[in-house]
Amino acid sequence: MAVLISNEAELDTLLEPAEIERVVACVLAREGVERQVDVSVSFVDDEEMRGLNRAWRHIDAPTDVLSFECDDPSDESIPADEAVELGDVILAPGVIAAQAPEFGFTPAQECRLMLVHGLLHLLGYDHLDDDEASLMEERELEILRRLARERGEDVDAVCIGPTTRHHDD
Repeated sequence: MAVLISNEAELDTLLEPAEIERVVACVLAREGVERQVDVSVSFVDDEEMRGLNRAWRHIDAPTDVLSFECDDPSDESIPADEAVELGDVILAPGVIAAQAPEFGFTPAQECRLMLVHGLLHLLGYDHLDDDEASLMEERELEILRRLARERGEDVDAVCIGPTTRHHDD
């Protein structure tokens, strides 16, 4: 697994690089991805995120996370000894930090959740209907609890807000 972390605007990423890599590894392990994958995680300011959201989702407002899929790790046409380019997760730490109190989270907790959410999108999860949304939220909670256990935190204290029901979708 290779994780390319980009932060050209030198923003507070809310999570240390080692934790970002642990989150990616945990999501991939939980989802049974055994082959070598490359993932890009980028941190952008609110204005850049607004531009991306406008260009790709036709919503003229910043958002917390966007995901852009590349290759499917189960694609057998990609040689087994070749890394799969999973895709890009783009996070807006300004948006994330601002919305965290709304859900009763710290900015780091919200960022961790948004990173997991974005990675699950790269692995094919979506939330276009209530069943898909419920499944995605179950996975998010399970992964976040696993990460909490690794950090030595109380897994029962981990909760998530409604991450998959967007007001602007």
